[in-house]
Amino acid sequence: MLARMENVTKRYRATDGVRCLSLDFPPGEVVGVLGLNGSGKSTMLKLIAGLLFPTEGSLTVFGASPRQSRSLSVYLGETDTLWPWMTPSDAQRFMAGLYKDFDIVRFNELVDVLAVPRRKTKAMSKGERGRLRLAMALARSAKLYLLDEPLAGIDLISREKILQSLVREWHTDETILLSTHEVAEAEGLFDRAIYLREGRLALDTSAEALRAEGKSVVQTFKEVLA
Repeated sequence: MLARMENVTKRYRATDGVRCLSLDFPPGEVVGVLGLNGSGKSTMLKLIAGLLFPTEGSLTVFGASPRQSRSLSVYLGETDTLWPWMTPSDAQRFMAGLYKDFDIVRFNELVDVLAVPRRKTKAMSKGERGRLRLAMALARSAKLYLLDEPLAGIDLISREKILQSLVREWHTDETILLSTHEVAEAEGLFDRAIYLREGRLALDTSAEALRAEGKSVVQTFKEVLA
């Protein structure tokens, strides 16, 4: 099991980010983490990434605490942290110096496939910067990828390129947890869909089970979270 959550609660001062979550994440899945704003998607991914600590419950990643295993997973958050002077070549040097599992060849292939311009990020569109950030994340040779809203606020062409690259780069021994509001565009990727409502698990189901019932991920989103 790559990650396991047992009755995990993350409590903030005024509210619970997530409450009593129990989930297992085996290898070989693309998991949609779905919910309305404030449902706990980002909190859940940050907990697994070791960026937040549970208030209650047990959470292990690769059999250890998330903080101990942080180097074995990849987290791509919503915040654009690229420096304005940075080019793709600068990003390559930065990542290669920081992570031993960073694959330079794979990174440059992704930069080309995602049509990332070879210029400074301050001269890139939001979609182009988003594609560069995804290339930086996917060029690491990890088994667990935590992608928090990689499609948010970027143009249709960039979203299509990102989704195509996720399909192309995914390997059957890897697991991707992808949170997104672009459910209709991304649902073809999902082997499994986790629906969160107000920090609690509303539904955990396979895409195959939904199809067997004649339902889509989007339709179920509306039914479960409306």
